[in-house]
Amino acid sequence: MSEEKVAIQGVAGSFHDLAARRFFAPKKIALLECETFEQVCQAVQTHEATAGVMAIENTIAGSLLPNYALLQTHHVSIVGEVYVRIQHNLLALPNQTLADIKVVQAHPMALLQCREFFKQYPHIRLEEAFDTAGIARKIHQEQLKGVGAIAGYYAAELYGLQVLAEGLESNHQNFTRFLVLSRRANPLTRQFNKASLGFRVAHTSGSLAEALLAFKRNGINLTKIQSIPIVGVPYEYTILVDVVWNDVTDFEQALREFKPCVLEYKIYGVYCEGEKNIDLTTRPHIRVEEPQALAQELGKKVASGEVHAKPWQTWLPSAPSAPSDYIIISGPCSAETEAQVRQAAHALASKNITKILRAGVWKPRTRAGGFEGNGVKALEWLANIKAETGLQLAVEVATAEHVEACLKYGVDIVWIGARTTGNPFSVQEIADAVRGTTLGVMVKNPISPDLELWIGAIERLYFAGIDKLVAIHRGFSTHEKTLYRNNPLWSLALQFRARLAHVPLICDPSHIAGKRELVPAVAQKAIDLGMNGLMIEAHPCPTSAWTDAAQQLTPDALAELLSSLKWKPKPDSHEQDTLDRLRAAIDRLDEEFVEIMAARMNLAREIGVFKKLNRLELYQPARWKEILDKRKAQGTKLSLSETFIEQLYEHVHQESLRVQSEVMGDPMPNQQKRAK
Repeated sequence: MSEEKVAIQGVAGSFHDLAARRFFAPKKIALLECETFEQVCQAVQTHEATAGVMAIENTIAGSLLPNYALLQTHHVSIVGEVYVRIQHNLLALPNQTLADIKVVQAHPMALLQCREFFKQYPHIRLEEAFDTAGIARKIHQEQLKGVGAIAGYYAAELYGLQVLAEGLESNHQNFTRFLVLSRRANPLTRQFNKASLGFRVAHTSGSLAEALLAFKRNGINLTKIQSIPIVGVPYEYTILVDVVWNDVTDFEQALREFKPCVLEYKIYGVYCEGEKNIDLTTRPHIRVEEPQALAQELGKKVASGEVHAKPWQTWLPSAPSAPSDYIIISGPCSAETEAQVRQAAHALASKNITKILRAGVWKPRTRAGGFEGNGVKALEWLANIKAETGLQLAVEVATAEHVEACLKYGVDIVWIGARTTGNPFSVQEIADAVRGTTLGVMVKNPISPDLELWIGAIERLYFAGIDKLVAIHRGFSTHEKTLYRNNPLWSLALQFRARLAHVPLICDPSHIAGKRELVPAVAQKAIDLGMNGLMIEAHPCPTSAWTDAAQQLTPDALAELLSSLKWKPKPDSHEQDTLDRLRAAIDRLDEEFVEIMAARMNLAREIGVFKKLNRLELYQPARWKEILDKRKAQGTKLSLSETFIEQLYEHVHQESLRVQSEVMGDPMPNQQKRAK
């Protein structure tokens, strides 16, 4: 049996390869792998290949118009068609799981068709590549662990890869129609029942309809109509049609009636209509680990301490102005001018305040029109100042382009700001850009008091292979009025510390306080709560600062503040450190609990005033039941017993009753009355 040499776009194992083998079976074929569809047509035209296979339309993406144009410009004929169901599977080297896959590379169309599947696995980074099967072959040849490809079963067999998940495409009615091309056209005989034509008609009313009526009158079924522009002739189009018949003589008669109605036409080929609705999913179903289960597994690893960020002492310099186990970062809010940054940096270095200089280079403001940073120009200044002072550089980034610029100018640490932390897409973009570099990354808490967003940002970075990590507590935006610019919500910071004990946590008193006179108290509170250090803004002349003037200190004032803080002594042993840390955590939570109770009683007092003015009853049974039911349900989710919650809230409620009754001037008649 003779062997066909078939040109395909792509490599062995691709869907083009599969279509070719299905069409020519049982003949053996030798593949001629081409990078482009034009090369496929050229190979057929020059007899380098006896046939070619070229995709022409997909049930999701539509027609491939450039390929229709190739039919017009090359001396090739359509001699057959093949319909293939496109089932996308996730392939990787054997003995790996979904949790091991960090990157998936595939053709943009394949990624588009599988985007819903990968939304469930945010730890996997998607990268565009030219050829899906080509990536499968590359993984095999280079033995790339942690890398996945999107391809069919045939590619998995050919390259010895494991199928981790099957049927990734969102729409399973995903078929591609492939044309089989040859230099020699099929004759118009009874053996064939389909043809593809291209033609032009005059720009007159009804001209297209009149031409197509020739097919209708002769019982010819029009299965596709498509127009493509004629290059070099504006607003002129070639009409492309596919037609199917039962009797070839009907088609011959239709052509005779059709010719007078058109300016010109060309038959691209006659052939047999391909078999449709062919389901290639013949393999047993592969169990894929559920996204939620995978996420929980990864989250458990982080929370349990199985996954560790690199100890900060191995990649960050300790502060000369504090005990050796603290991080101090300082510098101006914004890099306004080269002279201003240089003055601040030299002052901080000469006073031994810090070994890490921070400065805002890109400064997106809440409202447009203000100073938004000097960008790359400021990075040039910082690079020069680093050479002069030996200080490491820390800069806020919000995009991959920012990261690339920082790498170019020798920045040591980047931090993700509060606005960016709240956007998982931006965090992932930054994680992808930092991956494989020497940069350390610090992550500020999001603007909203959302602990999961903060933890999620850390996890995205860690799962991207970044272990030089620090978290920054800078306070939250809430509706509650406080002394501070941003509500510290210390309890949230403590929850973060409890869940991600492996990640160093420092405080940004400047952004919490919003006023320089409040910075010392916030800084001391952070140290008392066991945080690993401070990031405090310092400016040579804070009152004339272009951004956040009210919260910045002079270098002298900062030096004085740091010397006044009561730093925690370093423990004598690891065991004592562990016990002290656990006891300190309880002390902090107890302190927060008492403060929260005080705040609750203040609210109860305000409600008492409202009830008095509006002559409402002290006891509101429906409201009390609502509170108790909600808290019991919450307690159950947090593994707290109903009895404990009931007893706790009974005491809380009795105190609320007492406070409100004093305000209302109506002492409680007995202990059974309850108030809101």
